[in-house]
Amino acid sequence: MSWRKGMSLFKTTTSRLTLWHLGIFSLLSVAVFGIVYLSLASHLQAQKDREIMDKAREFGVLFHEHGIAALQAEFNRESESRGTRHVFFLLESTDGRVLASSDLRQWSGLELAPLHQSPFAGKKTVFTTFSLAGHRFKIRSVSLLVDQGLILTIGSTLQGDEIILERYREIFGIALTVMLVCGGLVGRLLAVKAMAGVQRITDCAAQIGGHDLSRRVPLADEGQEINGLAVAFNAMLARIETLLSELEQITDNIAHELRTPLTRIRGIAETTLKNNGTIDDYREMAASVIDESDNLIEMITTMLEIAKTDSGTVELNLGPLDIAGIVEEAVDLFVPLAEDCGVQLQLRKAPEVLMINGDRSRLQRVIANLLDNALKYTPAGGMVHLSTARNGEFIKVEIADTGTGIPERDIPHIFDRFYRGDKSRSTTGSGLGLPLALALARAHNGNITVTGTDKGATFCLFLPSASPKQS
Repeated sequence: MSWRKGMSLFKTTTSRLTLWHLGIFSLLSVAVFGIVYLSLASHLQAQKDREIMDKAREFGVLFHEHGIAALQAEFNRESESRGTRHVFFLLESTDGRVLASSDLRQWSGLELAPLHQSPFAGKKTVFTTFSLAGHRFKIRSVSLLVDQGLILTIGSTLQGDEIILERYREIFGIALTVMLVCGGLVGRLLAVKAMAGVQRITDCAAQIGGHDLSRRVPLADEGQEINGLAVAFNAMLARIETLLSELEQITDNIAHELRTPLTRIRGIAETTLKNNGTIDDYREMAASVIDESDNLIEMITTMLEIAKTDSGTVELNLGPLDIAGIVEEAVDLFVPLAEDCGVQLQLRKAPEVLMINGDRSRLQRVIANLLDNALKYTPAGGMVHLSTARNGEFIKVEIADTGTGIPERDIPHIFDRFYRGDKSRSTTGSGLGLPLALALARAHNGNITVTGTDKGATFCLFLPSASPKQS
């Protein structure tokens, strides 16, 4: 069981980040150690080479000035002062005859290749590094030609250099262990901090699973990426909350508002069946049921369109439009209806072209709903004024009527679904025209405002003006 827990621990992103950090940190540390170690070893070898080469040159000068006897005496003095086990000096001929040397009893098995032999043939100076039985440390030697047929060889153990490198390796091992422990702890802290924002989002998602859609992920200072994730997650939550709210509202609307037409349809059918009517009665009943069903279908379709538009899931076919032309087309379409109602339509167009970026069919429906609403509540002999104008960064479409007006208490609810004020209860309609118009206007980043008195109402549609590139 503990093995499984250990394996699952390494499946977490925090543990993986910690391991990645520790691995990279270890590789970099070893790489730095290797570079420093090689640099130090190279420096020590160069220093040793300079030391024995200077001594070889000194012996060469002594040989040329005072001969072999003086050189032999200097060999003895130097080897005794530095230790016969640590250095050796040798002067030999190219055929291998030893002419002078220090005490070589500690150097049994010493074999040096003369300069005339391969692979040193033709060279005047040769450095070599070798190991010798009975010596713990390696030996560094230099052989140089001091005269025709005479080779001077000086060798010295690398005890001091190897001890330094050994101490360096020990110190690095201890330091690396401490650094790995500290690096692991720091990596763990950094990983935990980096994943704290993700954990907060996870906790929030878990609480949302308990139907708490009002929660939002708080922003912190974990970094731009985590904050961006939190912002996107909060936006998604807001969208889901809106969608569920729309679904709940549609469910409530169906439960309350659709019950009446369904009851009416059932009543028509039940009354006709109970009265044992004629075939004409049944035909009349069927026609009434069809009419009520059509009204019901239109109501459901409008409700769904409002819900999709409010939730932002509706797809708009956007393009450059002349809003003044759309208003003019709507006026031409409603002139016959206005004449039948005894209402006069007036249109005042702006002297300039008013371009917007919008969906033609849906904006036509917005204008049609507002205009139909104005005509519906304007009695015969009244007038409906329409005008288009530029209003800052927006295009303004104003529809004012001389109808029954809107009481002050009804204005805050005028765009609520199925809301019908006291003055509108005697007129036909579902109470969905204005909510749909507002939803479509807001989908275009616009708005609809309303003012009302007892002498009429004024609806103003505001839509963003198209930029030169859009138009």
